[in-house]
Amino acid sequence: MRKAAEVLRRGMKRLALAVVVALALSSWCTDRSVVQELNRKIRTAAGQRDWSAMRAALIELGQQLPAPTPVYMLRMASVESRLGNTDAAIQWLARYAATGLKYEVRSDEDLKALADTPQYRQIESAMHDRSAPISRTQEICKLPIVDLMPEDITFDPHSGAFITSSVQHHRLYRVSLPKNGIDTCAVDELPMEDWARGWPILAVSLDSKRKRIWATAAALPGFSEVSGREAGKTALFALDNETGQIIRRFDLVTDGPGEFGDMCVAGDGTVYVSDNIGGGVYRVHGDLKTASLEKIADGLFSPQTPTLAADGRRLFVADYSIGIAVIDLGTPAARKLGYLPHPDNVAVTGLDGLYRFGDSLIGIQNGTEPERIMRFRLNRQQTRITSAEVIEQSTKQLGEPTHAVLVGGRFYVSANVGWEKIDDHGQLRNGGHFTPPVLLSFPAHEQAACRGCRPAPAASR
Repeated sequence: MRKAAEVLRRGMKRLALAVVVALALSSWCTDRSVVQELNRKIRTAAGQRDWSAMRAALIELGQQLPAPTPVYMLRMASVESRLGNTDAAIQWLARYAATGLKYEVRSDEDLKALADTPQYRQIESAMHDRSAPISRTQEICKLPIVDLMPEDITFDPHSGAFITSSVQHHRLYRVSLPKNGIDTCAVDELPMEDWARGWPILAVSLDSKRKRIWATAAALPGFSEVSGREAGKTALFALDNETGQIIRRFDLVTDGPGEFGDMCVAGDGTVYVSDNIGGGVYRVHGDLKTASLEKIADGLFSPQTPTLAADGRRLFVADYSIGIAVIDLGTPAARKLGYLPHPDNVAVTGLDGLYRFGDSLIGIQNGTEPERIMRFRLNRQQTRITSAEVIEQSTKQLGEPTHAVLVGGRFYVSANVGWEKIDDHGQLRNGGHFTPPVLLSFPAHEQAACRGCRPAPAASR
């Protein structure tokens, strides 16, 4: 997710907090077209500096939905500030600060008038405290290819090595843990057919039972190395785990651009994959020779990583600007799309990687400030988020994290990936340089204590 002018534009996985209007939805479904139309009204009013009309449109949008996102809180604070409603603006900023995120109010033309008020100084202090460094992970190793941009990660129990995808090199690599006190992992390229190397490789998952590697490739729109005729095309493919030969390829056929950016593989071999641009979620299941690419949900805003609920009948999907979507996997006639309810002080936007462990969801939150690794606690029925805690934030080793994999009771995270180092064309920004990606790890179970850690305040229901 990348920058836009008051709208959501899917490119690379970031969120522009000050300029995107989006809302967290409740457990029922919403109409994407209705939200888009309301956002159009909001943009028009903002362009005309008609703050009263903008506020009315925001309220209309908010009345449909019970849980505003942090972005919505900022927009409401901005418009109330423009209208001179200082108390209301401060209240919205206080709600934003309660999520544990920070924002540079003093550099925002809409909000800087509030910066010197006594009420805001308390909020600013709270933002500073809640976004302070927290480290509950261990750095396992650095990766020796500094411009690798390891987007996704999986694990091969047969070789005892990780497999990572590379945005910059359009390859899959085997990552072996270091030995004898060395702080750098060994990285070796996996064999792949030539056609699969033409586009950035994004998602990767291993089906060890069937000895298949699943991966996705996407001709990212705007990337300088992607030809105009290919831009927006994307494919899911299965490879033989040993030879790298492609067993089956599934191309996404749509009217507009698509991007298979994230996926997971269930125990029965079913593959769930999300189209980050088009808003659809797909699956491939059954006999691979006859299987098809089946759309199981549509209308999401920017779906990221899917993960199954414990009952196996629902699929949680990180919807980047909105929250955590829930897809009913029943028959098509009964299939519904909703969103996990959550406390007001729990931010569930900006999520890229998403993984269920017991009654928790582990989220890699790279579209917030600060970027974080989160644990979201669920109720026993896994129908709502009850509270959350920060596992890692505001540390140098975290950089921009993307995805994780569970191995032997521990999560391993691709961190300091480098998306913030490149522009919309996939090139290094002026004066920028890559630093080594890192592999972080932390226990899947909650830690009773952590030396040097500051626990995040638990969210109430």
